[in-house]
Amino acid sequence: MTFVATNKAPGVYIDEIQVPGPIAGVGTSTAAFVGPAQRGPLLKPAFLTNFQEFQSAFGGYIEDPQRVYATHAVKGFFDEGGSTCYFVRVGTGAQASLTLNDRATTPRPVLVVTALQEGTGGNSITVQVDDASIASTKATRQQVNLTSASGTQATVGSPADAAKFNPGDWVLLEQGANTDRATVSSISGANLNFTTSLSHTYNGGDIRIADLMPGQRRIRLDAVTGIEPGTYLSITQGGTTETGVVKAVDSVNTSVTLTAGLANLYTMKNADPAVNIKTLEFKLTIAGPTTGTEVFDNLSLDPRHSRYFSNIVSSGAVSVELADPPTPSPPAKNLPAVQGATALSGGTTDNIANLQTTDYHKGIDALLKVDDVNILCVPDAVGGSFNAAATQDIQSYMVAHCEKAANRFAVLDPRQGSKPANGIVTQRNNLTSDRGFAALYYPWIYISNPLGSGRILVPPSGHVAGIYANNDSTRGVFKAPANEPLTSALDLEEVLTDNENGPLNERGIDVIRSFPGQGIRVWGTRTIAPSDVTQWRYINVRRLTSFIEKSLQEGTRFAVFEPNNLTLWQTIKRLVTDFLTRIWAEGGLFGASPDKAFSVRVDETLNPPEIRALGQLVIEVTIYPTTPAEFVVFRIIQEPGGPSVQE
Repeated sequence: MTFVATNKAPGVYIDEIQVPGPIAGVGTSTAAFVGPAQRGPLLKPAFLTNFQEFQSAFGGYIEDPQRVYATHAVKGFFDEGGSTCYFVRVGTGAQASLTLNDRATTPRPVLVVTALQEGTGGNSITVQVDDASIASTKATRQQVNLTSASGTQATVGSPADAAKFNPGDWVLLEQGANTDRATVSSISGANLNFTTSLSHTYNGGDIRIADLMPGQRRIRLDAVTGIEPGTYLSITQGGTTETGVVKAVDSVNTSVTLTAGLANLYTMKNADPAVNIKTLEFKLTIAGPTTGTEVFDNLSLDPRHSRYFSNIVSSGAVSVELADPPTPSPPAKNLPAVQGATALSGGTTDNIANLQTTDYHKGIDALLKVDDVNILCVPDAVGGSFNAAATQDIQSYMVAHCEKAANRFAVLDPRQGSKPANGIVTQRNNLTSDRGFAALYYPWIYISNPLGSGRILVPPSGHVAGIYANNDSTRGVFKAPANEPLTSALDLEEVLTDNENGPLNERGIDVIRSFPGQGIRVWGTRTIAPSDVTQWRYINVRRLTSFIEKSLQEGTRFAVFEPNNLTLWQTIKRLVTDFLTRIWAEGGLFGASPDKAFSVRVDETLNPPEIRALGQLVIEVTIYPTTPAEFVVFRIIQEPGGPSVQE
């Protein structure tokens, strides 16, 4: 970068150059669970770091009217080594709500008040809106005798008279037919200095605060206490009134600057009516049957204001948010209209027995805006009253979601009671992912009953997701999450032999096995990619590739809008090469040296003038991921004859 020396004195200058740092790998082990719960917000992803947080937000285990497996899955995830996850609660309940309209001639929704919990109880919550005002004052009026004035200076009777004005004041000089409007730049004794020259010479007359003119933005006030950037103001004189929004406050010179100029003329002679200034806020009174009455006073709708409603309203009964999409009228018409205590409506009680596949679709869709989800589990897709068609519906939606996001992987559960010879194969045949974004595990596992003695059967996805996360942490995403113990599993619904395991593995069904002396282990690492798509056959290859893609995407974002020249090309090539070299050194890429494990190409063949003219920069990255040693074969060769042995 060339140093710009224009208008600089000779000397030594420091010019810091910011160089892009190494590409950091993105996370790979944050799971997301979608399912029913006892309580908590519906369809809003909640970030969790332990099972206690889940219980605090969403409650405990559910057995009635049916067993809910999502809770067990979250517990299993943390038990098997997972550290962070999201939970999205689905349900048939609805939270009561009330839309508050603004004060425009044609009212528009401005705020939505929603009960924190779903159910009919929310219909008993009321919301009242009242006007509020933090402060009221007047536009300052000052008038003194003028001794003389010409050029850029005026003299008044005394320093005390001069002190009645402040720098920045618009003033009006008057003597007979002569008038001048000027801005005070400074005050010295009994002299007022102006920013521009006067048009007339004065040897008497008056000087006063000038009338507030249309387009004027600065207003001198008697006091500015309680006024701040973002304050809505009502400006009134007689029958003339308008509103404005404060951009800046000058507490030294007791003045405010508006974001837009005044629309009307306000006269400032002593005999004229006062120009009254009042701040415009609103008050919310929320009354709930269990939370009592909560009052939130002097609220603002401007984010710059210290009492912006979102920062102040913290209710135990409701949430208050901007209407979506926000289409408020201009200030201050966008304040919620005054209304008496009005009840929320539309609250209905949750009934998990009535959950439909579309409810799970909505829960999965809620994760589209969460960027750091890597593993997706919906254990109740195989629970409750769902038949095989409903399971296929939800699991196919999971796969499509992961393929669309391209940075997450679906862990699919088998249906309970599936047999190795028929049921699980049928389920597998109805599921596919051409790019290998999902895996199907079999069978269900027995865990200790958290509500009493004995043990219960649960789908394995939550526990398997915990193995994924732990494997990523201890070994790396390139290591297949297989031949790993399910430490919290006590037994299996189906105990398979090698002969039963083989055909299932061939079809892309990952079996969980029990081995004497070695416990219960995940004994498969295949995706549900078609059998002829060997490129995406293995889970670790799919997840490693997704990890590399997302890391490169985020790590090279600095290059967007940079000059598309050789310097940028070499910078990107160096960063990508360094990143892939680290992965190779950890064992994620196959090759005796980095150049045998990957290649990074960015040249004029890929980026001819016509491509650059479109604003594109093409980088070609080739990688050779390590595949798992799925079959370890020893070739034992017996040579006849050989050396004899003698005692």
